[in-house]
Amino acid sequence: MARVVSEIEKKPVIGRQLFDIVTSGMYDNPLMIYREYIQNSVDSIDLAVESGLIDQTSAHISITLSGHDRSITIEDNGQGLDNDIAHSVLTNIGCSPKEGTNQRGFRGIGRLGGLAYCDELIFETRSKGDELVSVVRWNRKEFDSIAADTQRNITLSEMIQSVATLEYDDVVEETPDHFFRVTIRNVHRFHSDMLMNFKSVNDYLAHSAPVSYNHEVFLHAPAIHEYLSEVSDYRCYRILVNGREVFRPYADEVKLSTNSSDFIQGIEYFQFKGTEGQTIALGWYARTQFLATLPNTLNVKGIRIRQGNIEVGGEHCLDDKFSEPRFSGWQFGEIHVVDNSLKPNARRDGFEHTPNFERFLEQAHALGRHLSSACRKSSNVRIASARIQGSLEQLEKLINDPLTYIDEEHYHQAIENSRLSLSNLEKVAVHGISDEMKSRLDMLREKMESFDPKPVLLEHVLDGRKLKHIDSKELLKHVAKTIVANYSTSKKPEDILQQIFADFTNSTYANHKMNGVVYSGK
Repeated sequence: MARVVSEIEKKPVIGRQLFDIVTSGMYDNPLMIYREYIQNSVDSIDLAVESGLIDQTSAHISITLSGHDRSITIEDNGQGLDNDIAHSVLTNIGCSPKEGTNQRGFRGIGRLGGLAYCDELIFETRSKGDELVSVVRWNRKEFDSIAADTQRNITLSEMIQSVATLEYDDVVEETPDHFFRVTIRNVHRFHSDMLMNFKSVNDYLAHSAPVSYNHEVFLHAPAIHEYLSEVSDYRCYRILVNGREVFRPYADEVKLSTNSSDFIQGIEYFQFKGTEGQTIALGWYARTQFLATLPNTLNVKGIRIRQGNIEVGGEHCLDDKFSEPRFSGWQFGEIHVVDNSLKPNARRDGFEHTPNFERFLEQAHALGRHLSSACRKSSNVRIASARIQGSLEQLEKLINDPLTYIDEEHYHQAIENSRLSLSNLEKVAVHGISDEMKSRLDMLREKMESFDPKPVLLEHVLDGRKLKHIDSKELLKHVAKTIVANYSTSKKPEDILQQIFADFTNSTYANHKMNGVVYSGK
């Protein structure tokens, strides 16, 4: 029979391997450490605004990339940490004082992520009224040295005591009254050195950090901002990288290539409801022509999920909710979680599974199907438009240009094919074509009704003098090239012959014939 005890007789040991998880094992993308530190910064700024230390307009987060000493500094003018709690908060793991609040960082594990990519990680902070600056230094080299000794058993607590140093610095004239600063020293070269690459950092923060839309290039920004103001923790912050402000990457013009652009025609808004009918998310997407997959260089692909205006997951987070995953990259927009109705997982690449999250996924699936349908419809319209364009050009050439036919049968077949093409065009036009194409179609219809030219036959206009003076090899080359160029679009052999002999006809006779004038030249 099992013996019941009132407490665990042997204290469990938490090994130093947990330290590996919260540093090297946390993220598959090094840039995610920026999101973690900014997440803590905006929480501190919110507290400073609430307490009246600063107002929202003066709040800022400054990031400095220094190639000279390979360091990264992230500093905010938020509330900071008091001297009497700073050291304990910054050395504890997994026991954040934010748990149970509406703040974004609540697990207490993300702050050590930077230690995976440097030799030394330093936290400096001061709150209003403190006479000293609290400093915590984490030594990566010491950690690696201890970890290399596989024969040594060491607990997590012992590891922290070995690699973390607690200090106080005196306040000097330039020390801010309240701040928090993260310094990542001797940054390792990793993944194309993206942590130190200005463009990589700027692009990552543009879609992941809680920054503003750029009102100069995105005229829909004010309306979207107004719509999202219903989300209690939706706020934007001024974030600068080496003195340059970061903005969300959206713009009214969507450049698909050097000489091709799409444009936003409007913004569509939507809501997701929870298990009790409450609003759990507000969202928007750009209504465009859905022409193709958006280039990666635009940095906007996909419907992005955000909580507290910080991205959760990434551009592919909802790919599997589309009828065809590729359609996820044909549009852009955002879904903002309302009032912590969903809880991000530890890596912030998804959410914990709850009944509300299941409802969220169901509605995301419905959104994906709707957008997939719009993309497919757009694709079908473009294919139809291309076909219409080709048919229009053929009909216009028949009516406006003096074509030469092999014989009477070839001519009558061309007329019959043209009338059939016109009939097909009119059927397609019912589903909608551009105004320019409609105007051309109307004009063709009128001309076809009265169109009855005398056919220009090859025997009438073939100019023997032109054939006589051409080199036989050049003639064969011309024949071969013409066959290759027209094979796929020709319906009959006579169509290809028509193109082959086009350069060897008497165009003056053809023009007179088309205009009803008799010409007897040879």
